Amino acid sequence: MAYVHLSIAEANIQFKLQQRRNNYTTPTSFLELIKFYKNLLVDKTTKIDAQIERLSNGLNIMNSTCESVAQLSKLLEVKMVEVEIEKTATGKLIATVEIESADANREQDSANIVAEATNEVASAAQATKAAATKELEAAIPAMKAAEDAVACLDVKAIQELKSLANPPPDCITVTKAVLILKGEKKSHGWPNAQKMMNNPKQFLEYVQKYDGSNIADWILKDLEPILSLENFTYEVMLKKSSAAANLAKWVINIVIYNTIYKKVKPLMESSEAAEKLANEKLAELAIV
Repeated sequence: MAYVHLSIAEANIQFKLQQRRNNYTTPTSFLELIKFYKNLLVDKTTKIDAQIERLSNGLNIMNSTCESVAQLSKLLEVKMVEVEIEKTATGKLIATVEIESADANREQDSANIVAEATNEVASAAQATKAAATKELEAAIPAMKAAEDAVACLDVKAIQELKSLANPPPDCITVTKAVLILKGEKKSHGWPNAQKMMNNPKQFLEYVQKYDGSNIADWILKDLEPILSLENFTYEVMLKKSSAAANLAKWVINIVIYNTIYKKVKPLMESSEAAEKLANEKLAELAIV
């Protein structure tokens, strides 16, 4: 350090000659040199210690790994023996599986045949149901029209119709149709019609709850001549009586609904039977 410090003093003379500038070395510079050397020494020593520790740890890991490898080698020898045993057992199992797979394939082929037949039944059932639903939808407007006609009736309108001493013939025709729908076979005169409407509220409830799905054939037959009359319409009857008009509208549409319903009913029954058969086949297919 003293040599370096003194050599700088000599270099300062050359620096002055070349650069014409002064450069000085002081006791502080000497102390700074010593301080720099100490810091450098500490830094290098620390790095070397760290490298020693890293190398030592690496050697320890390698030794541990070598021991583990030795143990694994011994374990591998044991496992290789077990593997040979398992290979033999697996070979036997594969042979069994191949036999059972062939059986399973045959059973699957049988199941596919059943599935195909079941799908045909299910498709046919779906088609029958769709046809019945489509036909039934045609009856819905008629039923709605009949319900609307009944909704337009009130106790006051029925009371006014019933109170007529000499009603127009068209009104009597309407009440006759209602009496026939009610199941009356002979007595269709005005007195009996008045008796039918004697309790307007009760009469309205009867009309509202009338089962349009179940009308006897004789009733429909007796109603045919009335329904074929040109003046048996809502518009014509409205000029005579609002109650008679709405009752006529109800009679016309309840008969239309029943006609369509009776046509659809066999389809619905066929649909239910087909759907039941399809469900049975699906249950059988699930077992297969």
